[in-house]
Amino acid sequence: MLKKHLTSSVLSYLRFHARKALIKHDPTIIGIAGSVGKSSARNAIEAVLKDHFPTKSVGNSETGIPLGILGMRPTDYSLTNWATMLLGAPLKTNYLQNTKYLIAEMGIDEPSPPKNMEYLLTILKPHIAVILNESATHTMQFEKALTKSQLEELSGKKRVDFLIKKIAEEDAKIITKSSCTIGIYNADDSNITNALSRHSGERSDSRISSADEEQGGSGQVPTNRDPDIVGAGMTRTLLTFGKSKQNHVSYDAYKITLDGSSFSFSVNIPNNPNKLITLTFPNLLLPEAYQQTFAAAILIALQTGLTLEQIQTSLEKNFTLPKGRSNIFKGIQDTIIIDSSYNASKAAVFAFLNMVALLKKQTKRPVVFVFGDMRELGEESKIEHEEVAEKLIGIVDYLYCVGPQTRQFVFPIVQKHEEHFREIRWFDTSVRAGAFLKENMPKNAIVLVKGSQNTIFLEETVKAILQNSEDEQYLCRQDQYWKKIKMI
Repeated sequence: MLKKHLTSSVLSYLRFHARKALIKHDPTIIGIAGSVGKSSARNAIEAVLKDHFPTKSVGNSETGIPLGILGMRPTDYSLTNWATMLLGAPLKTNYLQNTKYLIAEMGIDEPSPPKNMEYLLTILKPHIAVILNESATHTMQFEKALTKSQLEELSGKKRVDFLIKKIAEEDAKIITKSSCTIGIYNADDSNITNALSRHSGERSDSRISSADEEQGGSGQVPTNRDPDIVGAGMTRTLLTFGKSKQNHVSYDAYKITLDGSSFSFSVNIPNNPNKLITLTFPNLLLPEAYQQTFAAAILIALQTGLTLEQIQTSLEKNFTLPKGRSNIFKGIQDTIIIDSSYNASKAAVFAFLNMVALLKKQTKRPVVFVFGDMRELGEESKIEHEEVAEKLIGIVDYLYCVGPQTRQFVFPIVQKHEEHFREIRWFDTSVRAGAFLKENMPKNAIVLVKGSQNTIFLEETVKAILQNSEDEQYLCRQDQYWKKIKMI
């Protein structure tokens, strides 16, 4: 009880000073929600805007957001570190001075405060709000949303679908409860569109009407009034991205080779009807799912008045990946390592498997997959891991799993199809997996590494198979705080 009270007091204190800073400097706030890809989207948006406006970014939790607004970041999370930050908070309210745009990654972990969207919205309310996607992440915590009867009635896929729906409803509040004037969302995700449509009759499909298309695709942006959400006399504009040409930004083409990735989009909004933009990223291997990352960034940048030419130039010049999110390294035995060890969910694993399947077809290289448990899925862990196991067949040649959940849920399935694999092994730790691969790595392979951070830490496997040990500095979770947790 004392710890809970102390945590609440610290959060309230940080929120007070963060809100004071926001009131003082009044930046335009861009908020990002969704299950997968928030950090990459934040990087993409900042990559576009920072060439043209004073821009800062923060994220992504109930502590990360207010500390970011105050220009502070924990170093080791010790009592001394926290005391220093708390004492310094009143003196840090000028960190946002002259900032035009503040990009906030707003990640939720559960349906109750302080780890839900409603609490984050008490810290800051976006003027422009983005929802990327919804999938089964943190479902263990969202099981709290199930009633006793639902716990008894729902099982398997129905249970997963229900929980994703609940996650979408919480994420949707970044638009419906934030007073934002521009809401941008993924129209391909039915959980998002349904969550938006259920709120005060707000239309979930605010895409270009067929009449607009018949008139040459004028792309007139639809708007919605909702006094309960936005406030009397204010108007919210909803913009969408997705596969359909009915969207304001739609996906056109995707290309991937070992030399890099490219994405093309059709843009259809006022002043930019029926325009094409192509983004090329040499030396970055990005899954097709990054279409939503760049589509959202394009729509936001257009709202700031930037041209498509400016957007293309800044994105191609500035976009980088956070550590552990599809970073490319040279590995031992002439391998190419795709390091996505930061975290994992089924949707993200599927996206990367689709990408390496294309690369395998092009290059004829074998695929090595180091797969760690996907954590915080609760009762849904079984079905999520089993679906990944089915996906592996025909794509992965060498499968090396780490963690008890992959052993329990993935191994029984892949062993039934062992004729499709050259080797299947399981390890209890990432260090042991790395030690084995250091001595037994298949030659000339494409090595995909992906797993959750919660006790899995597959960056330690990557460390063991790097061709150049100096690349260790570019791996995630290498500071003293994480080394202490990992006991290395």
